[in-house]
Amino acid sequence: MKVAMIANSNHNVNSGVSGTRIAIAESLRQLGVQVDTYFMDDFKVFDGGIMDKIIFPWKLASRLSKWKEYDLLDIASGDSWVLSYFRKRPVIVSSSHGLEHLAHREILEEHRLGNLPLSKKYFIYWGGYRIWEVSKSFKRADFSIVLNSEDKHFVQDQIGKDSYKISAIFNGIPSYFLNLPVNDMETANNEVIQIAQVGSYIHRKGISYSAQALNTILAKYAHVEVAFMGTGCEDEKVLADFDPEVRDRVTTIPTYKHSELPHLLRGYHIKLFPTLSEGFGKTLIECMACGLAPITTDTAGPADIVTDGVDALVIPKRNIDQMVVAIEKLIHDPSLLKQLRFNAYRTAQKFTWDNAAKNRLACYEQAIREMKRGYAQES
Repeated sequence: MKVAMIANSNHNVNSGVSGTRIAIAESLRQLGVQVDTYFMDDFKVFDGGIMDKIIFPWKLASRLSKWKEYDLLDIASGDSWVLSYFRKRPVIVSSSHGLEHLAHREILEEHRLGNLPLSKKYFIYWGGYRIWEVSKSFKRADFSIVLNSEDKHFVQDQIGKDSYKISAIFNGIPSYFLNLPVNDMETANNEVIQIAQVGSYIHRKGISYSAQALNTILAKYAHVEVAFMGTGCEDEKVLADFDPEVRDRVTTIPTYKHSELPHLLRGYHIKLFPTLSEGFGKTLIECMACGLAPITTDTAGPADIVTDGVDALVIPKRNIDQMVVAIEKLIHDPSLLKQLRFNAYRTAQKFTWDNAAKNRLACYEQAIREMKRGYAQES
């Protein structure tokens, strides 16, 4: 089988979408699949911004002669709709890295609450045309892959995709996160408790809510420290959200090499994941694999990964008071903290790229069979 994996993001092994697709491609190659990857860098006319994103589906369609050498095209999100109208083309699988419709719903709610100003450009493109493109691509693709059960139900019920043509498949985490030697999980009441929040410091990740909760915790508990890793912004932007009296216990790391994250997380106890919208929750599982106890919101993605009270504490999104309560519970109960850390570590071990690739390959094979069956019926 020969597959092209395509996404309208720049090639970057450390980024979300492209890093994920690079990892999937490599794991598929280990299973004997011939895979080539294509990113925005291979198609852009301008600077890779919105104009290039708008013309991306058309650029893909213009290279139909090239795509005919492949058995299947795995195209990220909403960029397969133009190509899908061509009859003589490879099988198309439309893949989500977090369904835009659900993210849009949370953005609108934040806007309604007065927490997030939105420009006209957002409503025209991201909240308008792009949503339409994703719906059209998922509807017309031969098969669709999403990351969680809520996304699957949405594509089935709201977009109208046949249930047998859509599958929810978890991503994986790199091998350097698996089977780590995390033996020391004992926590004494008087030692420093270290909390990590890993990921971009953007509104969708719930930063405005976690900053308020952590300000309360840091003011109340002098032995608590917090680190923000992979913020993708200046230190000042993060520190500005914290009271001057507690800033000396807030550490920021704007960027890091992905393979260094297990080392950076050494000595940390709690993973705070206050996200408002999530397709999978890669950093959630990565931190679990490093032996951190998660406190996460009840969003799609995390809801499929963890169980409240077993390997995580799950709280309602946007609930600052419940976030404070959850953190305090782990501060005051070392045995619960230890239990969650061990269970989270064990849960994370099943999220391998090998498992993800095998499940994805099964979807590819099903999609190809369905297309061949359709051609046979027509002839």
